[in-house]
Amino acid sequence: MHQQAVNKKLCISYRNLNKATPIVKFIIKRYSRIYDLPEDSLFNYYPLLFLIETLVYETDDQVEAAQAEGKALSQVSPWNFQKEIIESLFKELNLEHPTLQKALNRVGEFFDLESQLLAAGATVTHSDVIRAAELRPCDFQLLHCTLIQLAGKSYRAEVFDLLSCREILLEIVDDVLSYKKDIAVGQYNTYWMFERLYGEEAADYLQAEAERYRHLFQERLKQFSTDEQKFYSELWSRFEQKDALIFNADLIRASALKGEEVNELNAIALADQVH
Repeated sequence: MHQQAVNKKLCISYRNLNKATPIVKFIIKRYSRIYDLPEDSLFNYYPLLFLIETLVYETDDQVEAAQAEGKALSQVSPWNFQKEIIESLFKELNLEHPTLQKALNRVGEFFDLESQLLAAGATVTHSDVIRAAELRPCDFQLLHCTLIQLAGKSYRAEVFDLLSCREILLEIVDDVLSYKKDIAVGQYNTYWMFERLYGEEAADYLQAEAERYRHLFQERLKQFSTDEQKFYSELWSRFEQKDALIFNADLIRASALKGEEVNELNAIALADQVH
């Protein structure tokens, strides 16, 4: 009997497929405009993007369960299994590319680092936490890479670098808003890590990081054409209007203490309305 093709196997749960929906919708809406993809072609990209993001959530479930129980991840990361599924599928669909492999590896690095930091306690450093924050949008970047490969578009590192400034801060905002929920169940949270490092000054340090990414965005924007600068500036402006709290230490503290629970289904939809 021939081995069953990956594209015919049951790999995902309905729950995580549902969680993946707004993320994929966001990626398609936002990045299809960047690459000027015809609207009637977009549905062709949904199946693979849905599968990938859902597999990320399947891993996230396992990692968060281990974190909540205070257990270290096994030597074989749960992402390795999901990664093999995606790699096999890329091969079956003739989509293999170094940028996709690099993006897959970043997802694994993120899950491993996050769990290590949660268990590390007093040995956590500022650079460790920032590295984890910069890795956290790895699923966005994996979906982005997959989309351009499906569409036959060229990979532009400068676009990924520019968008990462906003993506990193979107994830940090989500952590501020879910701070009380995350610490209650022992799950990794960026603001919580800043509290471990800086105590009552955590919000001030987080604001400083937000300002650094704002400046980095403006510097990176200069290498783009006038039309592209206008487009990306509008994206950033909408982000700042919606998530202004990240640029104000008092608002960061108040939002974290309020314990407003915003999951990714709402955070993505509200943080970046596509007009």
